[in-house]
Amino acid sequence: MSYYMLLLRAEEIDFSTYSPTDFQRIMAEFDLWNKSMVQSNQILASASLQGGTGKTLKKPPVILEGPYSETELMTGIFIIQAENLDEATLIAKGCPFLTRGGSVELRVIPQLEFETAVIPIAQAQQSARQEGASL
Repeated sequence: MSYYMLLLRAEEIDFSTYSPTDFQRIMAEFDLWNKSMVQSNQILASASLQGGTGKTLKKPPVILEGPYSETELMTGIFIIQAENLDEATLIAKGCPFLTRGGSVELRVIPQLEFETAVIPIAQAQQSARQEGASL
């Protein structure tokens, strides 16, 4: 099994035009996508990221405020496991952002640090999610 990170960017999605119904619709689509990954034992972790805040640190030390534009705004991350890059690509293609003008960057994680600690925690969380999905 290999590990991958999905980096979600809003890019051409203008959430300011979304009605409450639009938000409910996209959240329902994300719930379905998440549940399919849980049922397939593919998701290890996910997180939403707060927009409009953050910093970029560069050498020598330079600290920049940012991100500056919607195209730089990363809105979420997923860490998944898949047999290979092709399977990870199929998983990423299911992201609801893609049909709305967003993007998903798929990156290989060559070595998951603290794997012996992370995997049991992720499996416990996954079991809890599966139990919650069956309620």
